Amino acid sequence: ALYWDTADVYHYIRVTSGEDGREVLLVGGNDHRVGQGDPIKQWFELEAWGRKWFPQVGDVVARWSGQVLEPADMLAHIGKSPDIDHVFIVTGDSGNGLTHGTIAGLMLPSLMRGESHPWAGIYDPKRSHLHALGALVSEAARSSAPYTDWLRGGDVSSIDEIQPGNGAVVRKGLHLIAAYRDEAGVCHMRSATCPHLRGAVHWNAGEKTWDCPCHGSRFDAYGRVLNGPAAKDLATIEEPPKPKHDKREDTQRTPIQAEQRDRR
Repeated sequence: ALYWDTADVYHYIRVTSGEDGREVLLVGGNDHRVGQGDPIKQWFELEAWGRKWFPQVGDVVARWSGQVLEPADMLAHIGKSPDIDHVFIVTGDSGNGLTHGTIAGLMLPSLMRGESHPWAGIYDPKRSHLHALGALVSEAARSSAPYTDWLRGGDVSSIDEIQPGNGAVVRKGLHLIAAYRDEAGVCHMRSATCPHLRGAVHWNAGEKTWDCPCHGSRFDAYGRVLNGPAAKDLATIEEPPKPKHDKREDTQRTPIQAEQRDRR
């Protein structure tokens, strides 16, 4: 069973069985916008909430985050694709996949046969969002605010300050560099510019990812795209900035090559 509250920020819980047969309490919620806020702080707040209501729980065995997309009117997009006539889509679940998946299973067979369905207009991907105009305007403002990151300095003044297993944004003149030092001490650098609409990515220390606070794109520590709307990796750097007096210059000057996706 799944239980959730109606608070803002909300929480939910469920119980499952661990590998050793013991019961494991899953505590989720405490959502925040991708690339904004401190994800590790969110985890600690979730743990504190769980221990408050279930003081008998033991140690934390795992922590992770997921990512969901929320339409302006909070209803899924189910029906014929606005772009490809013979393709039907189900997206925008906002974490309610069981509900919207069931609705889609009832609707899509009728739509695929060219028949009407009484719910088709409600979930139509081409529907108007004028009734949610306020939410759209507010979201546009929140998505635009992080562009001021281009006016700030970096997270650190030099890549020498980045510890193994961590990343940081470093300013080099007019450019922002996404620098990650792996566990072996080698520093990998990419442009901090999101290829979607040129927001500046932030380092997510909890997931070890680069997250764009503008529209939610995410990249792994090496700059490879994990989650859209960006469809490309973070750009390579032709000549990575050299740290002063760095004896590891030969290894740090080589950017990685492209090789190849938040909800708690």
